Amino acid sequence: MTRFAKAQGFMGPFSAGGAASIAPAPPWHYAADFTTIEARTNPETIAGLLPPGLAVDPDAAGALTVSFADWQACTDTGGELLDPIRAQYRECIVLAAVVYQGTPMHYCPYIVVDQDTSLARGWALGYPKKIGSVWVTRSMGVTSVASPGLGPGAVFAGTVAVKDRRLAEGHVRLNGPADDTAVTFGSRPIVALRHFPSMFEGEHDQPAVFELVRLQAENVTASPVWEGEAALSIFGSATETLGALQPNRGVGRGWRYSIAMTNRHNHLLADLRGQRTGNEEGS
Repeated sequence: MTRFAKAQGFMGPFSAGGAASIAPAPPWHYAADFTTIEARTNPETIAGLLPPGLAVDPDAAGALTVSFADWQACTDTGGELLDPIRAQYRECIVLAAVVYQGTPMHYCPYIVVDQDTSLARGWALGYPKKIGSVWVTRSMGVTSVASPGLGPGAVFAGTVAVKDRRLAEGHVRLNGPADDTAVTFGSRPIVALRHFPSMFEGEHDQPAVFELVRLQAENVTASPVWEGEAALSIFGSATETLGALQPNRGVGRGWRYSIAMTNRHNHLLADLRGQRTGNEEGS
């Protein structure tokens, strides 16, 4: 908690008591329903998005997942759940298969969220979040035409748009329970880039923060995972990274599942300040 004079907060804006902060201090507790679709794109495209220290996974070259997630989050008191607009948000998350010092991981080159609190938490953790519009099919605890249950034939879909332009849409038609090869959120360690630029004269290419970190999840629980046939379309865009990640090498399986976890801190892998910003294969 940053404190100065009578103002305080985890992130700005600062205020007496800290309640005005865009994001409260961790720990942050999360629960979410996920619809995840696997696809393959050009490995060179992924390589061009990676920070120093990461390389495309040669055993899964060009592999990525696109997930549409419906989240609910709170702090230790759970007070946000009494004011649900503070707790709920939706997200589209892209994870690419990479390696760091020989260890298979996932890296997030692109992510869209519809709430500013989640945006701020993501920037603190290392997720490059942008504000957009994300919609996902929900299951309401009862099975009907309007509420698919977890069973064969059920269809779960997601869409994402930024600045009124739809960027992607996909769906999964469930067949049955998944096996242990399912590529779900957290099935590999997630590595992220914490970056904050400098605004001092002559230092725009010398970021104040430039860190490769591994996200630390605690208290992780997961539901059974259901698998099915998937479809995914990514549309071109002159300004959005997602437009370059076309699944031009095929769309694979899809999954529907739920997870819960806590984020409290990151693990520092490398301080990249002073390194060149181009890719360094396997360094």
